[in-house]
Amino acid sequence: MERVLIASRGEMARRLIRFFKERDIETVSVFSEVDVEGPWVEEADYDMYLNGRTVDDTYMHPRRIVSAAMDAGCDAIHPGCNFLAERPELFDIAIAANIPVIGADPKALMRVQDRMGLRAAASELGIPLIPASDVIPEAEDGIAAGAQLGFPLFVKSVAAGIFRVVNSQEELPSAMAAMRDLSQKLEGDRRVYLERAVGRMRHIGTVVVGDHHGATAFLGHTDGSIKANYHTWIEEMGTEVVGGDLPERLGDAAVYLSQKLGWTGVGRVSWALTPDGGWYLLGFSCRLTSGFSLVEQVYGIDLISTQMRVCTGNPLDWDGMASQPNKFGLQLRILHVDPADMSRPEGMIENLGAPEGDGVTMEWGTDIGFECNADTDPVLGKLTVTGPTRHAAIVRAKAALAEVIVEGVPTNKDVLMDVLGDNAFWKREQDSTTLPRLLGN
Repeated sequence: MERVLIASRGEMARRLIRFFKERDIETVSVFSEVDVEGPWVEEADYDMYLNGRTVDDTYMHPRRIVSAAMDAGCDAIHPGCNFLAERPELFDIAIAANIPVIGADPKALMRVQDRMGLRAAASELGIPLIPASDVIPEAEDGIAAGAQLGFPLFVKSVAAGIFRVVNSQEELPSAMAAMRDLSQKLEGDRRVYLERAVGRMRHIGTVVVGDHHGATAFLGHTDGSIKANYHTWIEEMGTEVVGGDLPERLGDAAVYLSQKLGWTGVGRVSWALTPDGGWYLLGFSCRLTSGFSLVEQVYGIDLISTQMRVCTGNPLDWDGMASQPNKFGLQLRILHVDPADMSRPEGMIENLGAPEGDGVTMEWGTDIGFECNADTDPVLGKLTVTGPTRHAAIVRAKAALAEVIVEGVPTNKDVLMDVLGDNAFWKREQDSTTLPRLLGN
C-alpha cells in the first residue's frame, strides 16, 4: 500500500494520518465545504474536496468517497469510525473500482447488518433478546404488532441501524412511513420492524476482534450510558464496569455471536443492562468504536494496527489474551453544543488548552481559528484519563477536565463536570436517565 484515502474528519482523521505516515504510506484527506480549514486537511499529504456541506452529502456519501479515492490514485480507503464503515454500498462501489476498504469483510458485514439475521443467530445461541416483531409488511401500519408489544416502542430499520421512538398508537403509522423512507435512502432497503422500548438501562459494549483464521478475542467492556442525541459524552472501561460473572458471560456471548456470523475485523457488540439484572443484545457495530483510543490506553495496544493486521489476512495471535486490564479508563468527549437547548451556534475557536499529567491524554480534532457550525464535527476533542481504580480515574478526570480550555463556542464541559460529581455516577449507578436528569430534561 502506497497511498490511502482517509474518509473521516476531526481527531479520528488526524490519528489515521499519523498512523500511516509513521509507516511511510501517503495520506489523502477529504473535506466538505465547512471543513476547508480543518487541521487534518493540512496534515495529510494530499486533500480532496467532496463538493458538499452536510455529512450526508460528503463523508457519508459512498460514491463521492470512492470517486475521490480513484481521482487521488489511492490504493485503499479507511472509513475511520463513522457510520460509512457500515454501509454495504461503500464496499460494493469500492470493489467495482478495485479499491479495498479497510474494515469488515463485506460478506460478514451483510450478515451482521441484517437485524433479523442477527437476532436469529443470537436466538440460536440462547442470547437474551428484547421482544420484537417480525418484519412489518409494506402494506401494514404496524398497529396490530405494536399493540402486542406495548408502548413506548422503537421502529427500527432492518438494514440501516436506525430507529425512532414511538410513544402511542397514533404516532405509529407516520413513524413507520418515515423510517421506511429513511432506510430506503440510506441502504436501499425499506424493511422495518418493531421492538419494545427499554426504559432505564446501562449501555454496555464488548469490543471484539476476529481474524480470517477462526480466532476471535474480546477486549473487555465499556459503559457508554452517558449519552444524548446519539453522542456518547462519557465512556468508561475497566474491570469495574460490570460486576459478578457478567464480564465472562457477556464476553463469551460476544465471541460466540461473532464466530457464528463469521465476523472479521474490529467491532463491538452492544448490550442493554436493566435494573433487575437482565442483559439483552442491542446490536453489533461493524466499525472501530468511537472510543477506540480509550480501549488502546486501558489495554496498551494499537487497535488500528490490529485492524490492519486482521484485514490483510494475518492471524490475530491473541488467542487466550487476558480480558482483565490492570487499570481503569474514562474518556470524556468535549462537544460543540449549548446544553441548554442542544443547539450548535456558529462561532470560531479562539483558544484551546489541554491538561497534562500522568494518565492524561487530550486528542483535539479542531484548532484555533476553526469556524464551527451545525455541519462541522460536534466532537471537538477527547480527553482520556486512566487510573488504578475507577474512583482514582474519576478524581483524575475532574482535575484534568478543569484544565481543558475551549473559548469561542459553547461546549458541554460544565455538564461533564456535573456528571463526574454526581453521586449516582460515583457509586456506579448511572444509566440512560442520568444525563437527561442533569440536563433538566
